[in-house]
Amino acid sequence: MKTLLRIDASARHRDSHSRELADYYEAGWRRRHEGGRVIRRDLALDPPPHLSQATIDAFGEPEGHCDDTALSDLLIDELRSADDVLISSPLYNMGPPSPLKAYLDHVVRSGHTFRFDADGATGLLAGKTACLVMARGGPVISEIADDFQTPQLRAILGYVGIAAVSVVNLHGTAAGRAHLGPQLDRARRQIDDILAGRALEWIGTFSEDDREQIGALRSGQAEAIAGGDAERYARLCADDVHLMIPGRDLVSGRADFLACERELLADAPLATFEKHPIRIERHGDLAVEVGRQRLAPKETTRCEVFMPLQKYTHVFRRTAEGWRFALLMSNSCE
Repeated sequence: MKTLLRIDASARHRDSHSRELADYYEAGWRRRHEGGRVIRRDLALDPPPHLSQATIDAFGEPEGHCDDTALSDLLIDELRSADDVLISSPLYNMGPPSPLKAYLDHVVRSGHTFRFDADGATGLLAGKTACLVMARGGPVISEIADDFQTPQLRAILGYVGIAAVSVVNLHGTAAGRAHLGPQLDRARRQIDDILAGRALEWIGTFSEDDREQIGALRSGQAEAIAGGDAERYARLCADDVHLMIPGRDLVSGRADFLACERELLADAPLATFEKHPIRIERHGDLAVEVGRQRLAPKETTRCEVFMPLQKYTHVFRRTAEGWRFALLMSNSCE
């Protein structure tokens, strides 16, 4: 029987976007693991205390249960019993809510979730997966240098041996629910992909800022195409962008790219445009992504550019303004 450990950190129980997406993840997980067990740890309802001198001293004592380690023992037992871990959390003042930090201080414990040996620290919780559902009030496209929570959680989970970590980030919550429809839909689709084992594979060194910028380019492209906004699409591209699509000659440069996209989007406006990236690999200031994309034109068309299911290759380049599309290539899967 599979076990999911769900940890919620938001101080809010009403209008919490991170909890809402965690509910969606849990429902999908239950559908895939009929009869599975879910352990819930609500850090707002039952916040763990900050470490005390007595608890720290007890951590250093020989193996054995005592009152000062009772909570740590319980939390670690829950973590050990889980096959999958779900952590939902908002970003508070650039970092995690304090109860989540306190929780981590109780479970990252020598001899229990990691050990030291001749090669250094070794995590003892290998074989598990984790999903981080993160929400923040800032806009979708922004500098993410002020998010210290996501890289911290990745590092801590890796330290205790949980290397398979997926991240779902929701931005712009301060703008209000009326503006969040597309972002929430994307986050749900991302959760669906994670649960179905289709999560994007990142190969090479990508900082959280790299991941966020490239993700913003991907989502911005989908929104621009679905909205028929060629100008917005062109702003996501490098000056010397190249476009390679069926039925067209090679398009080079942002000006020609804009003219081409204006013509295409005017000829066959789309009802929806969804991207499902599979793998992205970095080589210096270039990153190559491959995946599939689904299109639903508003009108019936046999134009190859708008075939319903396509495979694509995109090349991103890091410029002085940040990551931008450098090459876009797609063709039909049919």
